[in-house]
Amino acid sequence: RPRAADYELDVRAVLETAIEIYCAILLMENPFPTSSQEVDWAKKAWTLAAHHHNTKLAHDGGILKLITARSTHIRGQFKSRARPIVATTFGFETSADKGVQTRNRLLVSELKQDSAFIFRVRGSSVDEHSGLYTNPAIQQIINEVLFKNKSDDAVKWGKYYNPFPRVAFALVLTAIECAIDEWALGSRELISFKEDDYSGVFNSHLASLDEFSKAAGKLDLLKKLLEQVYSTG
Repeated sequence: RPRAADYELDVRAVLETAIEIYCAILLMENPFPTSSQEVDWAKKAWTLAAHHHNTKLAHDGGILKLITARSTHIRGQFKSRARPIVATTFGFETSADKGVQTRNRLLVSELKQDSAFIFRVRGSSVDEHSGLYTNPAIQQIINEVLFKNKSDDAVKWGKYYNPFPRVAFALVLTAIECAIDEWALGSRELISFKEDDYSGVFNSHLASLDEFSKAAGKLDLLKKLLEQVYSTG
């Protein structure tokens, strides 16, 4: 297995930048890429990174493997940050008590009904929910993954992340849904954030965002929301 430490310092500097750009491409295009997309985007990221460092260093197969390995890593970051934030935000409780477990199961059903978890305030029906796409868990997860400090990816690469990519936003919603699914049996069971299980959920959230954008017409509410997400980060 190739390691970054196997390469010279100048190559490692370009590699580090290429990985950051590759993650940005994933979050702008598709976080569940096909194998050919992974390779194409890794090559593109390397070219952009080499240009950024004002060098013409070539990549090899090992470098491409190191870059494409970040696909699983970036998805895992969103999922691992979502897990504790979801538990706290929505009030899931760890307990052997049957009553608590029943409440957890009911909460899963309630949150997943019409994607109630995407709203800031949940009413007794979808018509009574308010604050579409502004549940605080969404921004918290984004901040934890991409805005931890001034040298974090989204701050450093504003040209890719501002406004916040709608694809990345859909991935956050998918990570939240996966973290909610872990409580479906009443106590938390770890669920893998795999393409087979969650690419369909991701595509559904992305389609809903596009419908929201279309319904708003010239108001361009989705763009305003995504600009707000970036500025809040």
